Parts: sequence; structure tokens; C-alpha cells
Amino acid sequence: MKKQLLIIGGGFAGFWSALSAIRQSRELKKEDQIEVTVVNMDEYLTIRPRLYEVSLEGLRVELNKYFKPLGIKFINGKAEIINPDENLVTIATESGSRILSYDYLILSSGSVLKAINIEGIEKTFNVDTFNGAQRLEDHLIKLASKKFDGEGAATFVVAGSGLTGLEVATVIKEKALKIWSRYSQDAIEFKVVLIEKANQVGNYYSPEAQKYVLETLKSKDVTSITNVSLAAVTSNGATLSDGTFIPSQTVISTVGLVASSLCSFFKGEKDKLGRLHVNKYLQLETYKNVIAAGDVANIPVDDEGNSSLMACQFSMFLGKWAGHNAVNALFAQPLKPYNYSDYVTCVDLGQQDGMLTTGWERSLSVSGIEGKNIKMEVTTKLIYPADDVQTALEDSFPEVPNVSQNAV
Repeated sequence: MKKQLLIIGGGFAGFWSALSAIRQSRELKKEDQIEVTVVNMDEYLTIRPRLYEVSLEGLRVELNKYFKPLGIKFINGKAEIINPDENLVTIATESGSRILSYDYLILSSGSVLKAINIEGIEKTFNVDTFNGAQRLEDHLIKLASKKFDGEGAATFVVAGSGLTGLEVATVIKEKALKIWSRYSQDAIEFKVVLIEKANQVGNYYSPEAQKYVLETLKSKDVTSITNVSLAAVTSNGATLSDGTFIPSQTVISTVGLVASSLCSFFKGEKDKLGRLHVNKYLQLETYKNVIAAGDVANIPVDDEGNSSLMACQFSMFLGKWAGHNAVNALFAQPLKPYNYSDYVTCVDLGQQDGMLTTGWERSLSVSGIEGKNIKMEVTTKLIYPADDVQTALEDSFPEVPNVSQNAV
């Protein structure tokens, strides 16, 4: 009977886990002794870092384009219950529940927006998922069809000034203008308000990088309000924690991510984001046959106390290591310790603006149109799997890239 490798999640970590597993099983000449199955809630690898963009075209890659030629089984469903003591996972599908057994499990179920317990939170929009981004776009189309008429129709409130918040705040006008151009050539003055609970916007950047961010926000007429958070949301506006009411028919939440709730089925230490702590091979210490990869995994990346972040640049490589090590574990081969300490951030700040920062101190390396172009190069090319399936398979080998050098 074939050994069963089950992968939960088809994002960057899950996708690359599956390809790496097939590649390594071929390397060991064990391909006919293993069956790789991926469970995902839709049939796509969503290019999540691009969901803030003006257009949603080309932001999803069909999983079966790669899975079918490689013999990877795909199940369109949602993992709901994991019993790691019995090696069982309950999956909800359109045709009903299924229970899958596994010999080895890779948990790569990703992250979700942090829940906020405020009145009307369901009225906010987000760009966390493709469906969320599509809902926002449909909403803007509806507003445009009504000429952005009514109080707050042309005002966008963005909650949270992390990387996604900055990108949404600096691009949302472009998105609205593009949609509006389908209806009229008349000018509309859109207003963007960025709210941040900390006392500064971009304080996670180095001083030079933060200065560039603040100058860019000002040049794009983005109003920043600090030391406040959302207190309540209605279809007509947002009430802030200081009592201020901002009329707006479009409130977008980018307040941060937490690990998939499936992490709760496993014993062991978890961090403040709900991520599972893993060893240098990405394994859970409490279980001999479980690896966590991507946004559900917390693994140290250096001796300075830094650990992996919820970002595709980590998820891609965690996936490549995960698939490799899962197959080696199944066939009693040596595991490969995870080794990826490089860190960069690329942020799009709208037309003609963007930046690349390097290192954990996020030092400004490139800005302006050059920074924008680097961001586009990374997100439209480098993070996509190669179009050729065999090339993508070869790319799944777990090796250390120099992200900083490749980006510049």
C-alpha cells in the first residue's frame, strides 16, 4: 500500500510542498510508493500579495495545471477537524464530509484576518482573500454606477498601516478611478483616510524608510490619523476609538493576520499569532509525522531572535523544505535543516512610488519608480511558479536564495 502524504492548504507553502514532495520521491526512486494529496478550499493558488492591486486579472494560478501532470491528487474542500493521534482529517466538500487518513501530514493552512470584536465589523471590506478583493471591487463598481453619489461614497477609510494597509491606501484611488472611467470622464475627488492605533505610521521601518513612506502618503493626499482604531462600522461610515465619525461607504480592514484555527488541534507551544513552533526540520516536537509550513509555522531564522514571518517569501521556501523533509521522513532518509535568513520587504506605494528595504531593521535600499518596478518584478514574476511544469518541479528544491541580491 502506498504511503499517504496529506497536505492541507494550497497556498504558497502547500503548493511548493506538493511539488517538492514529488521531486524528492522521484529522486529517491520512491514515486510509486507514495501518494500526495492536497486539500484546498478552491482550485487556485492565489497570489495573495497582489490582491490590493487595481486589477484582479491574473492573480490566480490553476493548481491542477501542475498537480495533474505530476500525479498529485487534489480535493476541493475544507479541513475541519484534525485528529493527530489517530492520523485522521475530516474534510467538508460539496458532496459531504470525508475522513482522510495519512501517514504524514503537512499543515499549510495559512492565515486569516484577525477577528475584531466591534459593532458592524461585517460591513468592512478586505483584500485578504480573492473573494474579499472581488467583493471590494464589486462594491466600487456599484458605487461608480451611482456616480459615487451620497455622503461618504467617495471616501475610503483604511484601518491598519502595515504593508497591506499602505498598499491599499496608496492604490485605492487608482482602482476607483479606473472603474469610474468606464462610466464617465468627469473628475471626482476621492479621499483616503488611513487610521493607525500606534502613535506613528510605518514605525516598523528604519527612520529613512519611514520618512519616505510618510512623504509619499502626503504627496498622494492620504490623511493619516494615529493613536486611534475602529470602534464601530456602519454602511455610512466609521466611528473611531476617540469618538470621531468619518462618513464613508467603504471601510477596509487590514489589521493583521493570525494563524489558521487548525493549529488548535495540535499539542505544543504556539506563539501570540497562534502559530505552531517547529524544530529546524519544520516538525512539531510532539508528533513524529507532522510538519507545519507557511503562515502556521514559527521557526527561528537566525541567532538574533528573528523568526519567520507571515509572508510569501517565507512560505515559498518553507514549503520547499516541508515537502522534501516529509518524503525523506517517510522513507527513513536524512532530513534537511531549514536555512533561510535573508529578509527584504517590497512595498507598492502607488503610481511612480514603491520601495525595497533590506534586513530585519528594514533599511531603505531603493525607492521611487525603481522601488515600484522591483516590487512589480517580484510579485508578477519571481513569486509565480514557472509556466513549465518540469521547470517548476526543479525549482522546488530547498536551497537558500539571496533575495536581496535577486530583487535588486
